Amino acid sequence: MNIEHKQEQFLNEIINLKQDLISSLNSESVEKYRAKYKGKYSPERFKEYFIEKIAIHAIFKYILIRMIEDSMQRVKAKLNEEGLSVWHEMSKNYRKDYDVLYQLAEKDIKREKDLADIFVETVYDEEQFVSKIERVITDYIPLLAKYDFKSLDANTTLTIIEKLYSAEKREELQRFDQPSFVINFLLQQVGLV
Repeated sequence: MNIEHKQEQFLNEIINLKQDLISSLNSESVEKYRAKYKGKYSPERFKEYFIEKIAIHAIFKYILIRMIEDSMQRVKAKLNEEGLSVWHEMSKNYRKDYDVLYQLAEKDIKREKDLADIFVETVYDEEQFVSKIERVITDYIPLLAKYDFKSLDANTTLTIIEKLYSAEKREELQRFDQPSFVINFLLQQVGLV
């Protein structure tokens, strides 16, 4: 399905993904990451920002994986409809284990020398977060598989970024010392950094 033609529907699904990620991650303690920010942000504000940055990181990672699979065709597609079909045929015992499929897709990209630096693990990829992220993304993989990420042009990408990560939020969240190479890469590609 062409993202440009179904932009509103796609945006709604991505926004729902973000909200579900934030809801899932809200139960996590992030106090150990706050040391540098004491006096700058209240514990509640810091948690809100940190959790939101984790959610944005996860969504942008998914988007980049799909763009690399669909547009660049550098790795075998796993997360689109064709990839899911192959997965269902190939793995009788793991048909609904999309978390395993997602991990395989990410590992494929990490093996590509020129892309590996983008997917370097950060604080936002720590196990306490990844397990919750994968549980939520697993529910969205079949829903988002129908979209053709080849049809994701620069204007649509800018719209998605603005809806998920507005200029005001970017200004606040980019101040965190812990960078997200995935977020930075996507922002650079569309000229926002």
